[in-house]
Amino acid sequence: MATKYSTAAVGRHQAEGIFHAVRFANDNGRALNLLVTIDLTQLGFSEQEAGDRFRAIWKSTARWWNYERSKGRQIGSFDAYAVHENPRDIRHVHWLMHVPRCLWDDLPGAIQKRVCKAARLDCLGDALHFLPVTRPGGVTKYALKGVDPFYAPYFHMDAVPQGVVSGRRISVSRSIGRAARQRVGWVRKRAGAQVLTST
Repeated sequence: MATKYSTAAVGRHQAEGIFHAVRFANDNGRALNLLVTIDLTQLGFSEQEAGDRFRAIWKSTARWWNYERSKGRQIGSFDAYAVHENPRDIRHVHWLMHVPRCLWDDLPGAIQKRVCKAARLDCLGDALHFLPVTRPGGVTKYALKGVDPFYAPYFHMDAVPQGVVSGRRISVSRSIGRAARQRVGWVRKRAGAQVLTST
């Protein structure tokens, strides 16, 4: 297997894109409200394979989501982002997503099933956690604490080194990504700014 590229921190543009994605989801009335944390090292994945394994879990969950939509469930798009960390060589991922009320009972089980399959385990122990979120902006600052320290003041946050990550460090669903925001002409609303409407 070829050696993958690696990064030691989240870059400025990556962090900015995540913050914009979170604001875009909020503005669409689909605030990201569930944090899923997966300890990929505890599941037995090597640093080199962890990214690919998680990506497979993400894609399988998105397919399940689309299948549920095809059955007529009014759940909208799969809005999510993920940030990988590797402090002290413990590779894990923080995965924040929007979950409509009608899926709260179904989604955790669907994710657990896919993580079990990827890890070839029947019991995950404490390698998988679900946490309801009411302040996605605050959770995002926590998830992005591995930002390059040079840019931390720009985001009004503290940087905490989160190790070297092999492969993709950040993932964002297309539904809240840059292209989706540009397609509808979304612009970040500044605090205290007045919104002009035509009469």
